[in-house]
Amino acid sequence: MSAFWTLPQGEEAALMPGAAYSLPGLFLYSDLVYQCLDQVFDKFGYRIPVAYLYGSPKVRWNCGRLIITDNHYTREDIRRELAGARERGIVPLFTFSAPELSREDLQDPAGNALLALAEEAGAGVIVSSPLLRDHIRAHYPGVEVHASVIMTAFPEQRDAAYYRALARDYDRFVVHPDDNFRLDLLAEIPKDRAEIILNERCVPHCPQRKEHYLSIVQDQAILLGGQGELTNFLDRCPNVPDFKQHASKARNISLTAQETLQLREMGFSLFKLQGRLDIPYVFFFDFLRYALENQLAFPAAYPIFCFSVRNHLKEKERRRRAQAQGKG
Repeated sequence: MSAFWTLPQGEEAALMPGAAYSLPGLFLYSDLVYQCLDQVFDKFGYRIPVAYLYGSPKVRWNCGRLIITDNHYTREDIRRELAGARERGIVPLFTFSAPELSREDLQDPAGNALLALAEEAGAGVIVSSPLLRDHIRAHYPGVEVHASVIMTAFPEQRDAAYYRALARDYDRFVVHPDDNFRLDLLAEIPKDRAEIILNERCVPHCPQRKEHYLSIVQDQAILLGGQGELTNFLDRCPNVPDFKQHASKARNISLTAQETLQLREMGFSLFKLQGRLDIPYVFFFDFLRYALENQLAFPAAYPIFCFSVRNHLKEKERRRRAQAQGKG
């Protein structure tokens, strides 16, 4: 077959050779992530380097995205989920990123049980609370500790010194999405521990970002404790979920492929995607367009993988109906 009709192979199929990715999906759709990686390898001989897969069962320490599923995971379920990632060379991360925790909160039995499993499995944790960071360092020293992007919403000033402090205190830190466009600042910050969020679809300099994060903490506590009223923050937010932007002529802060390549050329090598509450079609569209060469590889891979997404959603609905009938 002529080379003209052959799809790119190996790292020629990569948008950013040498880059690695941190993905959502742990405890939600890790099976789909693994299917995607296998399909890309089968088609292009390219194994997308996924370094981290993050998510969590419901516990008091959660934040980032409101966890509303009512799945109940046994200890063995959790151990299998962590082991499934490790078998593929991926470090699983618990999203324990609530920004406001007390010393009393640190004694939460469910959270500490998960930390014990994390240390056993070689997993890590994403945090926003220095108290929780110090608790983990003291009692679970084998657990990798990442600084959540949530931390960056609270300081009054984010300069190079701020990011150098994060690099000193955490194994990884996330650059605030607004700062992805501050090239002078990016040139100065430590790159070996930095993560760049690619597909944050909020608006630039969102004035409600702090309120959004704090509302998630409050709502998660209500869902766990069963008392109080949900904040319903997203009902008031003018930009999230994404469909609220349908008539806007302004772009959001999700990066273009060209902007992403520019950051790769600056020396950043770990790129993070959000999307735990996205429709899987939307998340995998983002993942593949940032992971694969855009002219041939991405257009060839994404439509094929959509059939896997469809089957996943059909099976999920089948299980939901069977569970509902069982309860009835």
